[in-house]
Amino acid sequence: MNIKDEYEKFYQHWLKEFEKKEITPLSEKMLNDYKKGLDFIYEANLDKQGDLTPQKIGSMIITSYKNNYTFLFKDFLKIREIKIINLALALQEIDMDNLLEAEKLFYRNLVSDIKGFEKVKALSLEEGDLKAEAEKIFELKEPQSLATSNIESHNKDQMIQEVYGQFKSKSKEFRYTLIKFLKETPPLVGVDLINYGPFEKENVAFIPLKNAKILINEKFAEEIKL
Repeated sequence: MNIKDEYEKFYQHWLKEFEKKEITPLSEKMLNDYKKGLDFIYEANLDKQGDLTPQKIGSMIITSYKNNYTFLFKDFLKIREIKIINLALALQEIDMDNLLEAEKLFYRNLVSDIKGFEKVKALSLEEGDLKAEAEKIFELKEPQSLATSNIESHNKDQMIQEVYGQFKSKSKEFRYTLIKFLKETPPLVGVDLINYGPFEKENVAFIPLKNAKILINEKFAEEIKL
């Protein structure tokens, strides 16, 4: 295996990933080939003894390749991760043929959680929308009693106002953040009284900041900062 050729091939792919807005194609075979190139450099015999002999100079060149390749490899995967997160947040479609299986799962879970977050947005809607949301929830909570009882309209309106008041207070009380789970996590009840989870490793979710801080402190998750 030629170290220079392997490094140059990977460098060109990293450069395209860095320069282009869209995600470049990456197959499992390509990633394995890049890993083999990195492993080959690490396994090279580095003679660090003696003066500037040809062997010593060769060792210094290999070390340079190793350091550069390691940096590019980590940066390459990080760039792809950031692209996936940004596209998911914008709910833009990605050509799945360009992604690794792990990246496909990451993107799909992220999009699913973001769409689910639309429900949480009810906590910060405009006043008129909050009232409509409160009325809808009220209707869903008591469908039978409303159909069979003699509740007067003003009583119903009063109950809707109470639900609306709860929404309005929650919208000011809670803040949310985006986190990625580092390991399997059982379901939890948020401080907003909404059920979240269970979560698998690498899942991404919007949850209340207070709950997120606990998960982060316990090493169950990490915050995603864009």
